[in-house]
Amino acid sequence: MAKNNRLFTCLLLLTLTGKSESEMSRNTGRKRTFNTQEVRRRITENDLSGSEFELSSSSNDSDDDSDVTMPIPVQKRSRVVAVSPAVGTPAVGSASVANSAYDWQPYDDLDCFHPEWIGDYKRRRSILVDTSDYLPVNYFQLFCPDSVFDVLETEVNRFASQKLDQTSALPPHSRHHSWQDTDAAEMKAYVAMNIAMGLCTKPAIPDYWSTYWLTKTPFNNIMSRNRYQLLSSFLHFNNNENQIARGEPGYNPLFKVQPLLDIVDPLYESVYVPGRNLSIDESIVKFKGRVFFRQYLPAKPTKWGLKEFVLCEAGTGYHLKHLIYTGKSAFPTDKSLPFTTQIVTSLLEGYRNQGHVVFMDNYYTSPDLFETLERNFGIGSCGTVRPNRRNMPSFLLPTELKLKKGDDPVFARSNNLVACAWLDTKRVHFLSNVHTNLTIDKRIRCKTSETGHRNVEKPVMAEVYNQHMSGVDLLDQKLGSYMYPHKCQKWYYTLFHRILEVALVNGYVVYCGSTEDSVMPVKRFREKVIDGLLEGYTAPKVKTGRRSPMDPPMRLTAKHFVSYLEGKSKPDCVVCSDRASNRRKQTSYCCKDCGNIPLCVTPCFERYHTVLDYRK
Repeated sequence: MAKNNRLFTCLLLLTLTGKSESEMSRNTGRKRTFNTQEVRRRITENDLSGSEFELSSSSNDSDDDSDVTMPIPVQKRSRVVAVSPAVGTPAVGSASVANSAYDWQPYDDLDCFHPEWIGDYKRRRSILVDTSDYLPVNYFQLFCPDSVFDVLETEVNRFASQKLDQTSALPPHSRHHSWQDTDAAEMKAYVAMNIAMGLCTKPAIPDYWSTYWLTKTPFNNIMSRNRYQLLSSFLHFNNNENQIARGEPGYNPLFKVQPLLDIVDPLYESVYVPGRNLSIDESIVKFKGRVFFRQYLPAKPTKWGLKEFVLCEAGTGYHLKHLIYTGKSAFPTDKSLPFTTQIVTSLLEGYRNQGHVVFMDNYYTSPDLFETLERNFGIGSCGTVRPNRRNMPSFLLPTELKLKKGDDPVFARSNNLVACAWLDTKRVHFLSNVHTNLTIDKRIRCKTSETGHRNVEKPVMAEVYNQHMSGVDLLDQKLGSYMYPHKCQKWYYTLFHRILEVALVNGYVVYCGSTEDSVMPVKRFREKVIDGLLEGYTAPKVKTGRRSPMDPPMRLTAKHFVSYLEGKSKPDCVVCSDRASNRRKQTSYCCKDCGNIPLCVTPCFERYHTVLDYRK
């Protein structure tokens, strides 16, 4: 019925104006509504009684139908869109440009196109696990299960053993002397302390063990500072002996953290079914250390770090899938496809023909990509687009179409694709295969207006894009609220903390979706997760008391015996001889246990082995 009304509207207006469709397609206008009586009056005034179009009434219609409205697009002001042919493509008439795959034509208010190819969403947002008896720590462990802590236990102990075996001589006061193998329970406590550091930020890690009365935090009730720093020193996630050197076949840039990724990546999509609207964007894992695939993005809030391409649910920021970019030389690509097409299709694999709509920015958007998603994936698309993208309509280029502030948006259409050029505060271009040229009136603030506001005609696709594009930005906001606050020396430590943060964010989203009662705040949820990770863990007893300033030298310990020096030379006694004071005494005896130290038999030998400062 809706299609028939739109068709009747278009044909009726063409007859009323007496213009051909090609002439009307050059004009853009604003929509208005007319009741049925006014339509009949216009038909009578234009003497269209002999027309082949009739205004038929149903059996329920009455003479007074002033409350029935029908949308009739009428011309507000003419705007002629001059269409120039694409390079190497002849112009078709005066209002269309055809190329090998696309036939872009100006798309005004008279077009009755309605995108119905995508259909209704065939799934519904749902949680795929039974969470009836879940505590906050159980939601966290949906995405960070016990197998993660088993990997930590195995690899930390392995790396500590390798490191200590390779070190020939440790400094006397090195904390490595006190290393003891860890277990999964202790690694849970270690992770809990990292989460707690995000809730209570301090300038440096040792400050969490500070005893200053005003800023004291009881971290020492869980683990000593030396033990925490010792675990951080040996934190590892894979066996270094199995790593393939860079440049050799089979080299994996993410080898250091690959076992964790293999565990957690499949869990994101196996626990939660997202809603219809998805979003794709880049996300930066902050890191300024040395690694060859570190990226610099000056336009991002976090300019230095590891770049991820992330697929999220638009409304909640739920993390569904990600690809870590490892640089041009190491990232797997297919030269037959554009890079952005490979990224989007890889992220959307598994969401075919389910009625999803994905939103993306102009880094990815192109007519070819949207056609691929429609034809091969059954996924609708909407996003901002660069006007000079290949196969975009040339008559929407800024050089061909001049727009000024307050102008109506200009649309073009090719099959299911609709392109839009619009200038509000800045010029922006949109591309969509799930929207038409519908617009809405928005009242916005304006300094130059007497009322302080002005009305703008905003494309519906722009309004919907603003609502649903921010899924990855929402995820970044949630990840950064209580993130681990300290710098990491190794890039894989940064990814480890990102895995923990994603588990906390996704766990909270699932918790909110499965709880019918009032939900606890994010901070309280994290505190409960910390309590759950520490449950069953007993902190080892730490010896108290003041430590000796230094270990006694070897000459004051064990047993020592007088020996005769070999050779004819007689060195000076280290105890009683002092050439600076013209007091020299030579001896033929020594202590071999101390390294042939020359000593007089009496009393110097005894004094050297019993007095700390034997020179006084």
